Amino acid sequence: MEKNKEIRVRFAPSPTGYLHIGSARTALFNWLFARKAKGAFIIRIEDTDMTRHIEEAVLPILDSLKWLGIDWDEGPDKGGGYGPYRQSERPDIYRKYADSLLEEKKAYRCFCSPQFLKDSRLAAESRGKTFQYDRRCMDLPQEEIDRNLKDGMPFALRLMVPGNKVLEFDDRVYGSISVRSDTIEDFIILRSNGLPTYNFSAAIDDALMRISHVIRGEDHLSNTPKQILIYDALHMERPVFTHLPMILGPDGKKLSKRHGSVSMEAFRQEGYLPQAIVNYISLLGWAFDEKSTIFTRDELIDRFSLEDINKKGARFDHQKLLWMNGAYIRNTGEEALKEMLLKTIREKLEQVQPSSLLKEGPEPETAVSMIVPILRERIKTIDESLDWVMPFFTAIEYSPEMESYFDKKALDAAAVLDEIISCLEKLKKDFTSSNIEASLRSLSENLGLSFRKLAEVLRIALWAKKVSPPLFGAMEILGYELTLDRIRNYYGLIKGRQGP
Repeated sequence: MEKNKEIRVRFAPSPTGYLHIGSARTALFNWLFARKAKGAFIIRIEDTDMTRHIEEAVLPILDSLKWLGIDWDEGPDKGGGYGPYRQSERPDIYRKYADSLLEEKKAYRCFCSPQFLKDSRLAAESRGKTFQYDRRCMDLPQEEIDRNLKDGMPFALRLMVPGNKVLEFDDRVYGSISVRSDTIEDFIILRSNGLPTYNFSAAIDDALMRISHVIRGEDHLSNTPKQILIYDALHMERPVFTHLPMILGPDGKKLSKRHGSVSMEAFRQEGYLPQAIVNYISLLGWAFDEKSTIFTRDELIDRFSLEDINKKGARFDHQKLLWMNGAYIRNTGEEALKEMLLKTIREKLEQVQPSSLLKEGPEPETAVSMIVPILRERIKTIDESLDWVMPFFTAIEYSPEMESYFDKKALDAAAVLDEIISCLEKLKKDFTSSNIEASLRSLSENLGLSFRKLAEVLRIALWAKKVSPPLFGAMEILGYELTLDRIRNYYGLIKGRQGP
């Protein structure tokens, strides 16, 4: 950690969609670093690329950060002493610095059309060469420049890259890096529409917002030399750079949608807990030691260090995240878990057709109080719990597979159900899980039938599938009437298949 230096870091998303897991990790690492140093964490929206910008994506990105528990000290919704915090509101600032570079002859007007540049690039590639702008506009006579301006000819501004210079910088992950300026063309800093390019706006904003450390993905490593050229040309102080390793899929390729869920919105909808997501993504490229995997938020803040970031690409493992989420669910307090489950159930019930809702089903609050103790050890996501709990509130349907399940089995399922009905009818006044278990186990012995087979018949009757929540507790929650109705319904289905 730097001494005698105010720590200011930023997360600067470009709103092109939902918050990707890689961007979430970048935000988290910046946030952890700032909170440990008691510094400032800033949100800046980079929205000057009109071809990719999606205004509707801004709020979901901020909402996802809030859901993860990542707060910020300055930003578009909070303000601060270095705003505005949206690049689209800062064009005059970029124009001011671009004009100063033009006046100092560190930049020049380029009147080359986009089509000409495209054709030149394609021609170079057809010859197997890398295109580099040939500076044809750098030494235009002043008379020609004045004539072009008078005629309203569009132009961009290019930075004049100094020749034969070695650009050196230290990266906290990748160490000492040097790049020869001869390999960098005179790149555009201001487009013909007056908007800045990424490298120009990012460098100016980081300098003016007094960003002490730039912590971002490895894919930005190639941008760093260009930004250093801008810092140096404007006599601005360089920040400390840290580039994070790529997040890879299980196949070793860059993580993308083809690998499954990759956005915070998707994980949220699938019932993952934000604490588990934060814990898991903190381990993608960083480790405290070789064995620790579960950390509280305070522990992450206390133990996080840029020096412990690994340069090797981090592989994203859905199964490990699923395991970790299950661990967090099991460690969540019962009341908190009830609230989460109840919220999920209510949201789901609002989407169900009224005709599918049970008229005599249990009240959600009552049912959830009974469900949580029997489910918390079995589910890995809150959303997964819906498969277990929705049949408490909605009608079930038997698939053709479940209707015919016992057709070719030696077990006479209809006869077993008939016995179960008679057995359970005696418990009408005391339909508790303990009484249900005692009666059904006794019935199993009397029939000379393994309880496993009896329970299989019962599960399909009650849940329309071979798995269910713990059987006796689930039957108590369903209640006497609904339990018997379902058993009788399934009995009628399979009895009818047997014929007269």
